[in-house]
Amino acid sequence: MKKLTPIILLALYGVVPAQTRDSIQKLDEVILYGDRFLKPLSKTQTKKVLTDSVILRNASSLTGLLNFNSTIVFRENGLGMVSSPSFRGTTAQQTAVLWNGININSQTTGQTDFNTINARGFDVVVLRAGGGGVVDGTNAIGGSIYLENELVYNLGFNNDLFVRYGSFNTYDVNYKADYSNDKQSFSLIVSRNGSDNDYPYINTDRNNLNGQFNNTNISFSGGIRINSKNELNLYANVYDGKRNFSLPTPNALRTKYYDFNTRSMLEWKYNSNKFKHLTKFAVLTENYRFYPNIQNDFYTEGYVESLVVKYDINYQFNKDMLLTSGFNYLRNDGKGTDIEEEVRHLSSLVLGMRHQVSEKVFYEIGLRQELNKDYESPFLYSAGVKLALSDFYSIKINTSKNFRIPTYNDLYWQGLGNRDLKPEISYQGELTQVLKLKRMSLSVTGYYNSVEDLLMWVPDAAGVWRPENTDNVEIYGAEALLSAEKEIGDHQFNLSATYAYTVSKNRDTGKQLIYVPYHKFTASLGYSFKKLSAYYQYLNNGEAFTTSDNAPEQILNNFMVANLGLEYNFRIHKNKLTLGIQALNLWDEEYESVLNRPMPGRNYNAYMNFNF
Repeated sequence: MKKLTPIILLALYGVVPAQTRDSIQKLDEVILYGDRFLKPLSKTQTKKVLTDSVILRNASSLTGLLNFNSTIVFRENGLGMVSSPSFRGTTAQQTAVLWNGININSQTTGQTDFNTINARGFDVVVLRAGGGGVVDGTNAIGGSIYLENELVYNLGFNNDLFVRYGSFNTYDVNYKADYSNDKQSFSLIVSRNGSDNDYPYINTDRNNLNGQFNNTNISFSGGIRINSKNELNLYANVYDGKRNFSLPTPNALRTKYYDFNTRSMLEWKYNSNKFKHLTKFAVLTENYRFYPNIQNDFYTEGYVESLVVKYDINYQFNKDMLLTSGFNYLRNDGKGTDIEEEVRHLSSLVLGMRHQVSEKVFYEIGLRQELNKDYESPFLYSAGVKLALSDFYSIKINTSKNFRIPTYNDLYWQGLGNRDLKPEISYQGELTQVLKLKRMSLSVTGYYNSVEDLLMWVPDAAGVWRPENTDNVEIYGAEALLSAEKEIGDHQFNLSATYAYTVSKNRDTGKQLIYVPYHKFTASLGYSFKKLSAYYQYLNNGEAFTTSDNAPEQILNNFMVANLGLEYNFRIHKNKLTLGIQALNLWDEEYESVLNRPMPGRNYNAYMNFNF
């Protein structure tokens, strides 16, 4: 049955499409919700939007949400442990994560641990594949993920309570309160998650030991319309996470990790007839403590405070042409147990133009110059064109140069850091074909990416590990995104699917990068009838190498994981109550996304969502 599932889903595509009507994940041309966030992004690249209804049906972590709803591949050291993404065959450090337009990748490691991001703290999650260095700056080589809080006016007072409880004493509580009138809009989201995480390993007599975790996330967003031209917004986020790290062997030392991150931003928007100004002031902090042995009080720690200033001005030259420019400034102040205390200043200038030549032809150009004293300052560019060849068929072509800067660990690790490091440079090109019919959208993209001066920690002649610019990597592949829906009377069917074929190899050795599978396929099939709805999620992750020499005895086996959910909707006066149950890993698949780090077998949960 597991092996037949993908074939059955594809056979059903024309007749039985994906999740319930309000949770369908459509391509950028047909999305209305979240359009405010899409407008500043490239119109010649592929984007996908996940809204609140999709977010609530998946696990609270960003890993759980994206693993079943995107082409991104994850390396997860057991459920809830450190989770690293691979977007289009790139490394975790080459995926940019932006919170309301501000890059939040760690300044110490260069990446985001996707199990420390609570997806329920956001209204919209936007995925954009491919290079975004001109728009998003460093890290945006494989792709970018945008976490957005939406401010909506004139909706009054609304509350949303979500509670989930399941196997392994796992709980998930999320409360959201919104208030808005024609001048003010406020939103508060409070989330709490935790688990004993002591699941048994399939086909063994072992359990997951020392894997318990809990975290709290608080998000606030508020906006005031001062007048018809001026709007002032405030965003804030606090994340407090505590987790033990699962033991790779029963006799390993028990460790734990605390992280406390804060983000706050003041945003001013000014709109006139021709000019639009957007100014952002943000302060970010990241603070971690690692205890190598929980039996004593010794720990290592790191702390970075970042100040971000962004200013963008758009000039509407005429109804068809938009000129853009911007200035970005970043100040990092970091220190830690093994990190030299250092302050660094980074800035950049951005110029761009968008031109709708005709109803069928659109092009855009972007330029970015980095300015700093720590490394060679790269000049970046992007250019793209979109051709609407008919009402239902269009093509998009995009090319870009992107980069990733060295992290605090790379530059300032005491006795090991290398201040002569160069940024990674990427040259990319992609071609996308989009087919859009009344009830169906299909996007197919072919891409090529050449990465130079890949940053890696390698042993020197004395066996000491140090950061260096080492390999050059060649990446190419294809992606497909599908969404469709169909109604038959009171019966509604929805289908959403993604597929990725990825070759990511060291140019010198010809070997595939570790933990990058050649194939990944996901599908979500949904059905609803009046107050009842059901959905089925499917993930097929191809086999991957775990060593740089691609040793066959160290291959991570492919796995197929499915989830099944059932919901019933009630009306209590004007309020909406949804009750649901889920069976996760329905077929009890034995699998790992990191070698020797087993994931849980079949498990269950029940949830309630109350809108009042």
